[in-house]
Amino acid sequence: MTVPDPLAEVRAEFAAGLDKRIDAMQAALGRLQHEFRVEDARALYQAAHALTGTAGSMGADGLAQAAADLEGLARGWLTRGEAVPEEWRVAAAAVGELDASAREYRATVRAGALRTPAARLAVLGELTSLINAAVDMREIFQGAILKVERVLDFRRASVVLVDESASHYYLHTLYDKVRGGFIPGEAVFPIARGVTGEAIRSGRPIRVDALPGTEGILLQDGTRVSAMIVPLHVGERVIGALNFGHEAPGQYTDEDLDWAVVLGRQIETSLYYSKLLKTIAEQREALARQHAAVRQQRNQLEALIEASDAAIMLVGSDRRVAYANHEMARLLGIPGDAMRGTGLEIVHRFLAGALSDPSALTAQEQALAGAAPLRDRVEFAFPRAATCQRVVAPVRDPGGALVGHIVLYRDVTREVEVEHLKSEFVSVVSHELRTPMTSIKTSLALLLAGATGALDPAAREMLEIALRNADRLIRLVNDLLDLSRIEARRMEFQLEPVALADAIKSSIEALAAFAADAGVTVETEPPAEALRVLGVRGRVEQVVVNLVSNAIKFSPPGGRVQVRWRRDGDGVVVEVADEGPGIPPEKLQVTFEPFRQLDSSTTRAHGGAGLGLAISHGIVQALGGKLWAESEVGAGSRFFVRLRLASN
Repeated sequence: MTVPDPLAEVRAEFAAGLDKRIDAMQAALGRLQHEFRVEDARALYQAAHALTGTAGSMGADGLAQAAADLEGLARGWLTRGEAVPEEWRVAAAAVGELDASAREYRATVRAGALRTPAARLAVLGELTSLINAAVDMREIFQGAILKVERVLDFRRASVVLVDESASHYYLHTLYDKVRGGFIPGEAVFPIARGVTGEAIRSGRPIRVDALPGTEGILLQDGTRVSAMIVPLHVGERVIGALNFGHEAPGQYTDEDLDWAVVLGRQIETSLYYSKLLKTIAEQREALARQHAAVRQQRNQLEALIEASDAAIMLVGSDRRVAYANHEMARLLGIPGDAMRGTGLEIVHRFLAGALSDPSALTAQEQALAGAAPLRDRVEFAFPRAATCQRVVAPVRDPGGALVGHIVLYRDVTREVEVEHLKSEFVSVVSHELRTPMTSIKTSLALLLAGATGALDPAAREMLEIALRNADRLIRLVNDLLDLSRIEARRMEFQLEPVALADAIKSSIEALAAFAADAGVTVETEPPAEALRVLGVRGRVEQVVVNLVSNAIKFSPPGGRVQVRWRRDGDGVVVEVADEGPGIPPEKLQVTFEPFRQLDSSTTRAHGGAGLGLAISHGIVQALGGKLWAESEVGAGSRFFVRLRLASN
């Protein structure tokens, strides 16, 4: 038997309304050709925006793409306050594509097959065998819903059961066609209210042609839907109800209701004579306790998420949105109720239209496809220009299995502005300090050289101390200037081949006195071949000096620092290894942040502003390379620099 498309009528209704949608967009576009008005641009954007999501959910990809193009153009006009002629012609072409895609889509839409009495009788026979063989109440309800789907259109079907006090009913089994099948539900409702409560109180089936749309049956407010509610009896007692809901009003007939009643009676009879009747009370009580606990935990979690100023959504392993807070719905421009169950491809389509660079979604797709977290910043152009911190992190169950991901966008525009102002301030202050500090150093050096006459030993010692501290201050000022350039992304170099062996040799020679004072030996292990990297000689030496001096600083007296380098594909890797105390794994990344040092008395004893590794990290990135560290507590640390290999 050919199974009819359960959404055939919805698709037909959508196809029938396409002309009206396209005419409205053509009218708005025609008015915009002669005069730009915000209300016309907004009407065009809203119509295209709505059609993008609806067409995507109906499988009309051509319509969705053309509408998305039109939506992007209208969004740009709203942002700039004008519609340039070239873009207007592109928009007109997009409307033409919409019209052509609409004709193709209407040609593919077929009316759903009629639900024949013979087919429904066959389903009842199958249900008898299924229910009599089942050993679990949930198995009975799920099996019945799946078979009924063949002969009755519905968006949602559910079974609710009455609690022990008979004052409430709770959701036992829930099937949602749009969300892909059976889904968990923990809702509890008072019997004294609602159409389902009325059916349970009266014990009579109810058919409603225009019920106010609720989440799950309909995802947009202000629309009416169809529903059928059939109470389930065991003896003289109503134990629950069987519910069917459709997104279109007036969907069900009296014949449909009569058939649903027969279906309910079949389920009742099987329940009455099965062994399940003995366990209903126990299962109901256990489920009620479980649902209450889960509901409380979920309510607490949702309250916390809603209270956050960040846009947050939970994506299940089925790549559908399991939950999204109000901020995420506002960011995407999707109604809050519509977010749950929405496919990830639709969400990303909206995000692509809002991001300044749609390619930023590639990293998010990769993170959602695996178990590695993502943490970065992205720029939004719509609904307003903003910088957001993005976090994509895996969510695991108590057993460690991956069950989905959490996606978070937090507006950090103000923080970025403050960071920029801080960098500018540091740059200005450092630049202003460098000239007087250089002058002070020069004056001290002249005094020590006898420019004003011979010095007694005490005065010479004081001047030498002052000169050493002036050198330290000048190095700090230079580090601050480098850091400000890195943070402002103004560190750009003219790359040239650099002989790596010569650069490393010069760096180690510059640290010879420092290593001798610390009682540390610096050894090198060059490769057999001479290697050259793409870089700037002075900056490469600066990185090596920072890494080797850091290794010397944390090595014990009598320890060794090893510097080795090797070819690595199209690059060269330099390794600096020490015999120091090591770094805990959770602190490895912190070492590359400015003004950050490991929180230990050993680290603090060595002093320093904590800028060397941060500056080295920025320089290596500007050179197109990579800097990272590996360490084990008590077994020393190893820092690696990878730079691109220069052609000979």
